[in-house]
Amino acid sequence: MSGPVAVVVGGIGKLPYAGVSLYYLHYLIGLRQLGYRVHYVERQNCPNETYDPNTDEMTDRPDFALRYLSAIAERYDFAGCWSFIDRAGTCHGTGWKGLQDVLDRADFALTVADPTWFEDLDRCRRRLFVDGDPMFTQVAFATGPGTRADAPHHYDTLFTYATRIGMDDCLVPTGGRAWLPTRPVVATACWDDRPPPKSAPIVALLHWAAGREVEHEGRLFGHKNREFDRIADLPSRRPDDYVLAAGGSGVPREALARLGWRLVGPLSATGTVGDYRSFIAGARADLGIAKHAYVASRSGWFSDRSTCFLASGRPVLHQDTGYTDWLSTDEGVLPFSDLESLVEAIDRLDRDYTRHARAARRIAEQHFEASVVIGEMLEAAGLR
Repeated sequence: MSGPVAVVVGGIGKLPYAGVSLYYLHYLIGLRQLGYRVHYVERQNCPNETYDPNTDEMTDRPDFALRYLSAIAERYDFAGCWSFIDRAGTCHGTGWKGLQDVLDRADFALTVADPTWFEDLDRCRRRLFVDGDPMFTQVAFATGPGTRADAPHHYDTLFTYATRIGMDDCLVPTGGRAWLPTRPVVATACWDDRPPPKSAPIVALLHWAAGREVEHEGRLFGHKNREFDRIADLPSRRPDDYVLAAGGSGVPREALARLGWRLVGPLSATGTVGDYRSFIAGARADLGIAKHAYVASRSGWFSDRSTCFLASGRPVLHQDTGYTDWLSTDEGVLPFSDLESLVEAIDRLDRDYTRHARAARRIAEQHFEASVVIGEMLEAAGLR
């Protein structure tokens, strides 16, 4: 095979959830649509950062990750084009020689969200990093120790989902580097936009609190639990069928159930790609809760998960982070900032659901299509 070569670095095997897998796969598919031969790379960067569903624990053992990644590669046509580097330094898949050959030929390496670095990435003539967790990434980059702080220093072009970075009211710091704004991507060809079943619920899928809050200029920036608390009374304020799939520690399940939320296990929604597709297909709309850090910083962040709902023809009720600067919210995407505006947004949704559902797919194609967004990124980096 001939053609340009791109390397994508991510975390499919380490976090074997369908939503995470598709997050990276959309980048692989988008690059293939642009004519690239894509090689996928993953590395265990830190102790116990690989989840094994069989034992329900974080571990260094790569066994489940390798089986899962191999199966995903077969399903999405990159079998034989992946490498997984474990904590012992073993390169599974291609082996080190195969990986080094690919890195020598690659036009660039695109590291998405997972802050990965190893010396052989220097073989790539250009290295691009995509920050999917604004504020947390930049604060660690500027002040913190560890992989999250160190990895971006090795990349010559930095992108961020903080689409408003650099604006006067955006609090996301730069750490002295230029961050180019970008958007999450979705390969719409992977999603069907059939109408939902009658009386489908509004669903929220989220990680409750992914680690510690971060401090910047004397102010604490937190996670989704802080923002969810602000709309937790929604079922009593506007009765409907609200499904909540919340993962992570500290989820007050009994209290949320008493408030009227119908709780489901997050693995039932994201355990497999089929589960994830069914979860989205069975929803009336996505309720997109943002991390407190994204909201409070006026980052302009938009959810990669919500793009999958849009591609499936499902409208999105998305918390306002400032993305309304660049994304029209007349139909398809309905912003809210508090409980009162969320109730109003749901009323808008139900008054003309068909129009909003039709707009959803169009928004995915116009604003988040993987090949288009990635093409714009490569142009901004001087690679096209």
